[in-house]
Amino acid sequence: MKYTKCLSLIFGILFFVQNRGVTQSNNEGETISGDLMESELLTYKGSASRTWDLLHTDLAVSFDWEKRYLNGTATLDLSPLFYEQESLVLDAKGMDIHSVSVNGMDNEFEYDGWEMLIPLSKTHTRKDTIQVIIDYTAKPYEREAGGSEAIEENRGLYFINADGSDPDKPQQIWTQGETEASSGWFPTIDIPNERCTQKMKITVQDNFKTLSNGLLTEQIKEPNGKRTDVWVMDQPHPPYLFMMTIGEFSVIRDKWNDVPLAYWLEEDYGQYAKDIFGHTPEMMTFFSDILGYPYPWKKYDQIVVRDYVSGAMENTTASLFYEDLNVDRRYLVDDNWDGIIAHELMHQWFGDLVTCESWSNLTLNEGFASYSEYLWNQYKYGQDEADYTFLVEQEAYLIEAAEEPKNLIRYYYEDQEDLFDAHTYNKGAAVLHMLRSYIGDDAFFLGLKNYLHANAFKSVEAAQLRMAFEEVTGEDLNWFFDQWFFFAGHPELEVRHAYENDTLTLTVEQTQSQDEMPIFQLPVFVDIWKGDELASFPIVINEAFETYQFPMEEKPDVVIFDSERQLLGVIDHPKTEPEYLTQFVKDGSLYSRIETLDSMYSFEDKKIIDQILRKAFDDPYYMVRQYALEYLMDEEVKLKKYESEVAKLLNDPSSHVRSYALMYLGTDGFEKYRAAFDQALNDSSYMVAASSISQFTKNEEQLPAHFLASQKQVTNLNVVIMLAEYYLYQEHKDSYDWFQNRMKGLDGNTLFFFIQAYAEKLLEAPDQYRKGAVSQFEEVARNNSNYMARYSAFQALVLMSDLEGVEAKIKDIRENEKDERLLELYQRI
Repeated sequence: MKYTKCLSLIFGILFFVQNRGVTQSNNEGETISGDLMESELLTYKGSASRTWDLLHTDLAVSFDWEKRYLNGTATLDLSPLFYEQESLVLDAKGMDIHSVSVNGMDNEFEYDGWEMLIPLSKTHTRKDTIQVIIDYTAKPYEREAGGSEAIEENRGLYFINADGSDPDKPQQIWTQGETEASSGWFPTIDIPNERCTQKMKITVQDNFKTLSNGLLTEQIKEPNGKRTDVWVMDQPHPPYLFMMTIGEFSVIRDKWNDVPLAYWLEEDYGQYAKDIFGHTPEMMTFFSDILGYPYPWKKYDQIVVRDYVSGAMENTTASLFYEDLNVDRRYLVDDNWDGIIAHELMHQWFGDLVTCESWSNLTLNEGFASYSEYLWNQYKYGQDEADYTFLVEQEAYLIEAAEEPKNLIRYYYEDQEDLFDAHTYNKGAAVLHMLRSYIGDDAFFLGLKNYLHANAFKSVEAAQLRMAFEEVTGEDLNWFFDQWFFFAGHPELEVRHAYENDTLTLTVEQTQSQDEMPIFQLPVFVDIWKGDELASFPIVINEAFETYQFPMEEKPDVVIFDSERQLLGVIDHPKTEPEYLTQFVKDGSLYSRIETLDSMYSFEDKKIIDQILRKAFDDPYYMVRQYALEYLMDEEVKLKKYESEVAKLLNDPSSHVRSYALMYLGTDGFEKYRAAFDQALNDSSYMVAASSISQFTKNEEQLPAHFLASQKQVTNLNVVIMLAEYYLYQEHKDSYDWFQNRMKGLDGNTLFFFIQAYAEKLLEAPDQYRKGAVSQFEEVARNNSNYMARYSAFQALVLMSDLEGVEAKIKDIRENEKDERLLELYQRI
């Protein structure tokens, strides 16, 4: 699964791009970590005990769109796992259970709305197989649903625009099983360490397409314009990875070797399918080769749906993505979706083929999927792109860890949904990268091959991963897994170097709290540059304070600690301005260049600053050029002497760099470069166009009427928000009409930010416009699937609470809201 937790800033446009303390003993004498001082509230959550082996699931489903019901018959084949069994317990959330039969005979059952208890007429041994048939109706919208930062709702089954009343939204049905929500649409044993084969018979109106796991084997014409599609999945996989999607889609076919591929998008976006997903065959070759295990399933579909409750989901053979992937080619000038596509594809091995046996071990799924983004970028786009992606991801982890450090493997938690965080994803990926750095590429990828082949179609915990690498390397790696997987936190290092008496002395102190975190064992390299000569020294840090001495005849130009830049942690290693210059020029890593540019804000030597900037303007990686432009525009810097150099960047191949160049030149040179700003409005990049719009606004210039007319249907976040800022400062009637009309067709993150601008526009507006907006905000606050959009609309209503009837609406919305995150936010207003 891929989700997004953080808000990022791009040239002023907000857009959505996420304690181990003292120890004590539990009642059994087992030591548990000190971040669980409220241990009486948290119980050990290991792998679920299995009493039955679920062998096969056969589902026949149809739908009542008006009521948002699923009518189903589930046929389950099961055997006792080892011990004799006299009853069967199944997960089944929010259903009407009409009948149950066991081996063809009607059977009694007990049901509490969450679980079914089926007493059996006789005791069954592990040599027996029983068949249970359940007729049921799933009512996902009539039961209380939870939510989290990663998965906004856990209904399991979702009807989108069920009554067809929204002309701007297609009718769809889709499912979301992780973590334990598949039992919201079919009875099952809903645990990650269960797996079975599957057959799905889906009856729909003939205008709809269906998608499920496995292969489509049959399509049967039914009366009344309906059709039944039969999907067969003959390789076992966990119930949480069962999926189905129903709707009107454009399906673009592709192939990898003999494996059929398909990309499913709404009709308006089908023409861009290969622009969005076209790297999939190359990714499959790349991952199959480096993992030493060919793609393990018989087909692979990727589908984009509306109002999805997360970022994406790695359902076996059919990954599902949120609607932000509905983009055109112009969007792809600025960015691509390779990261999320690689993430879900890697899950087909790590998560689907080999599955964490408990949610406590979730990082064995998500850490690998997150690391796939680094691996793909390194292969496809180069080391700088891989390193920059990793820098951003590690920063997100460090922010989260500063607030609450957690174990990577967590057997104590309140809710498994809480495990979908920057520790599980980002730290998990970083730990794998450190292991790769330590044992070397050949051993690392051979270890992954060993792990996959040994555990295919099985459930695993961290020990199996460790042993797979130990078998390859011959080393005891328990020290590595212990400190990184089973302790919270990361090293915090104070590194100092000094040259005296023909000796370079390097000191390293671990300053993290030793009451909460271990003293880490850290193998690193230290690079020492003198002129064009480089000396690299391996060291291993395993004490709280260590000193290293390197005899040398001359003072070095720069010392680079952890020169591989593989260490996850906080490193404080001050350098002089000349040392940073040498680091920028001599060391090839992106980390060194970015670190130098970040440090430059405190520099005083203008010659050194000039040398670094001129190198940065010509840097081969676009983010270094962008960082240099950001430096020039800083309030404390405001360097204007580089106008001619920046003007050349108006033709930069990177749209990111072009957009920053426009911002720099627009501050004082809007009229001088007016032709460039006019041209940028029609740039191939949305980002560049948005940057130009922002400069028209800041310079109080009118945008051309023909340009404004051409933007009425554009829904790109950057453009819409910059136009909202433009109209915010226009006082004519048309500016109010623009906001009112522009609400149509916006959703998700774009709607969240748009409503904020709209509400600001209405602060001083005539009542006729404010009253006209109330119904728009109310509709979003009550019904929009994006909880942040609902929050933004609720805030807007609060700002208009002086209008008659609005306070009553606010009260009613608050009282009927079920999302705990929103209820907490509403209490602050």
